[in-house]
Amino acid sequence: MRKDSSLTRQLLRMGQASGRGSVDGRIRFTALTAATVSVALTLLAVVAAHATYTERAERGASRTPVQRLASGQNVRDAPLLLKSHLDDVGDHQAEITYVEPVTDDAPLPPGVDRWPAPGEALLSPALVADGVGDRYGRIVGTIAPEGLAGPEERFAYARPAHGWLTYENALIATGFGAEGAAGLGDIAQVRPFSVFLSLLIPMLVLPAGVFAVVAARLGAAGRDRRTALVGALGGSRRQLALMSAGEGAPALLLGTVLTLPVVAATLVADLRVPWVDYVLSAADMRAHIWQLAGALIATPLLLAALVAVMHQPSGRVGRSTRPRAHSSRRLVKFSAALCPVFLGILSWSPSALATYGPSQMVVLLSLLGTVGALATLPAAIALLLSAAGRAVTAWGRRRGRAGALLAGRWTQGRPGYLSRLVAGVVIAIGLLSVVQVYPSMHSASVQGAIALREEFRYSVLTLSVPRGAVSQAGKWVDRLPPDAEAVVLESTLGLANGAGEVRRGPNGDIPINQAVTVRGNCPALRGLGLDCPAGSQAQTAPLSRSTPVLRALVPASVTTVRVETGGTTAQRNSTLVAYDPGGQDLPVGTLKRDALTLLGPGALVEGVGQSWIGGANLLSSQLRWVTLLGTAGVALVALAAALNCLAEVLRFARSIAPVSVVSGSRRVYAAVAAWTLAGPLVVAALLGAVSAVWITLPYTTAPRNGSLPSELLLSVVTTLAVLAVTVSSLAAVSAIRESRRWRPRQD
Repeated sequence: MRKDSSLTRQLLRMGQASGRGSVDGRIRFTALTAATVSVALTLLAVVAAHATYTERAERGASRTPVQRLASGQNVRDAPLLLKSHLDDVGDHQAEITYVEPVTDDAPLPPGVDRWPAPGEALLSPALVADGVGDRYGRIVGTIAPEGLAGPEERFAYARPAHGWLTYENALIATGFGAEGAAGLGDIAQVRPFSVFLSLLIPMLVLPAGVFAVVAARLGAAGRDRRTALVGALGGSRRQLALMSAGEGAPALLLGTVLTLPVVAATLVADLRVPWVDYVLSAADMRAHIWQLAGALIATPLLLAALVAVMHQPSGRVGRSTRPRAHSSRRLVKFSAALCPVFLGILSWSPSALATYGPSQMVVLLSLLGTVGALATLPAAIALLLSAAGRAVTAWGRRRGRAGALLAGRWTQGRPGYLSRLVAGVVIAIGLLSVVQVYPSMHSASVQGAIALREEFRYSVLTLSVPRGAVSQAGKWVDRLPPDAEAVVLESTLGLANGAGEVRRGPNGDIPINQAVTVRGNCPALRGLGLDCPAGSQAQTAPLSRSTPVLRALVPASVTTVRVETGGTTAQRNSTLVAYDPGGQDLPVGTLKRDALTLLGPGALVEGVGQSWIGGANLLSSQLRWVTLLGTAGVALVALAAALNCLAEVLRFARSIAPVSVVSGSRRVYAAVAAWTLAGPLVVAALLGAVSAVWITLPYTTAPRNGSLPSELLLSVVTTLAVLAVTVSSLAAVSAIRESRRWRPRQD
């Protein structure tokens, strides 16, 4: 046992010594350290996402009302009445739960010590910070964190001042703590964990994995020779793995240590994620501290295993003294063979989405196609380049071109090298394309909502009157500013036109259209661009550019409205519209408070198109996750590609330095660099742009109809081509400098 332990320590020390003595040691140390940090942060992000979703669901379930009655009880035995009200605060959705305790011992939800008295409210800290004031009642406290889905949730419990809730118009509750979380508060707005994971895997997990593979194989030529030597001397796979782990251990440990402050920060205080403005709860992270610790410990172990696996020799190690070169051709061929399968899945995804909709199975298969295609495309391109190397070799031999001959011979037998060289280019183009296309699927609705807000601001408000409070609507109109006007919109389904005529279709079916009547006094009607009817006779008026407010309020299928003079008494299926003829903003906060006070829960005051605005704002905040994760993924791939290119420049300079002695000219360096570095990188950029079109098929074709601008692909390919020429030029210059210092050695 002691002998084995001593040998293990000796092998680890030998690995460390070989790492320090390697000519590529500094670059590989930097790459492995950065790769460890990236993998650790990626695993921590997965754990943090799982912890957030899990804790949110548990808190949501604990505050969900239980409506189950005990045996022998009836509805009027329930101790608590509830009614939910959705409101918008600063273009963010807020949910207000109005309560009416029937008994003194009415149950309390988590985060609440007592029910508010009539006319009082308990608000979440985010609502208090939004400055809603007494909109929902006099603020008497805040809801504790255990009663909220997240730190930034806009949620409140309020008690009406006039006893608006009854057994007829409210829900009953016998307690809190259902088995599953109901769609209360922010939980209803959050996409499922599977959707978030479908973004996290291709945009962060895959780039971190690519970075780890590239870092593990940086400067592999020298280690492959060492591996072959140790294998020829009888070394086992376990001993080779220990040497490889010892070589990478300092970088892996340093990268893990550098990640510790991030973990500590998430445990100590709530953190606001940049760009997306999401607050990560420290309490949620502390509840999953062991999973976080497991992710942190697993990172160096996984990378050590990767380093060991990727530096194992081919053949039967320990049983033969014949050295054999390590070959990755079989792995590259296997990956390339899978590439058409994943591209086929991507081709099938649009029709599956059109047929079955965004079901979980279709989304998972689409995700599999995207990740698989990005992971295997570099191998397929590497095989193409390797095959092209044979043609370059033959051409160089026929024409007597030493540069082409050397480059062709170099590339045709090294698919693993080519795969790592082009992986950064291909994956970066794919990720950039997805980041561009994904938000474009929803740009039309977002832009339409923004246009409505810019045009009307809060100069036009609508009031939805709850059932049972129609007679009180006039009191709200009386509280409008002196310059404001009000009309009533009444909508009726089933009418084929504004005149009220029902027309049957050719097959006897009745077209379901909408008839809209506008009623108000003459100044209010004229302010909307409508002529005032003579006397009490109603008339039909077309909608046009002269009636922009009505055009924004009614469905696009409505082209005419019925105009009547009269008061602003709201009826069922009607909406009160208040507007300022001069286009000035109305005091929306005050009018919201007045509506809730006078008309009770359910009275909703909104700006024109507010439902679109709120939805667009929510969608924009969710799409920012795509940009954040995609940018992080592209940055990881770019860093991996940069370090790999730097290592290749140094490798090229050392390995090609003696050639000038044979060729008699240093111009051969530029030719070899162009064929081995610039050529593969440019080809990879072109093929990567073609593959990006294929990868984004699920997002650019019906029913999603996103857009991938050709200008983006052209600019990316041009930039990558310039970088390829720059890298090959640096390699050639470095080789020329190295050749001046080169002297024959016994290597």
